[in-house]
Amino acid sequence: IDLGAHGLAVGGEAVPLTPTEYAICEYLARHPGQVMSRAQIREAVLGWESDADDAAISMQVSRARRKLSEAGADPIATVWGMGYKWQL
Repeated sequence: IDLGAHGLAVGGEAVPLTPTEYAICEYLARHPGQVMSRAQIREAVLGWESDADDAAISMQVSRARRKLSEAGADPIATVWGMGYKWQL
């Protein structure tokens, strides 16, 4: 993760994430190994006043995960019933 450029690369190749997908990855990566609920992610990434729900967060995580997987990485783990964690 390149915090200055707000980008993420796998094996030197940039992963084309949307700003929200990147923000979710950055938030999880800043708290490696900690399980973050969808509500925590939503608040940290989108703010208190966001109209997004848990399903929207799940969809963004799913899209980021797919793009990372295509690049050869799988850093986001699902902790069933609790949320997500960064496992690199």
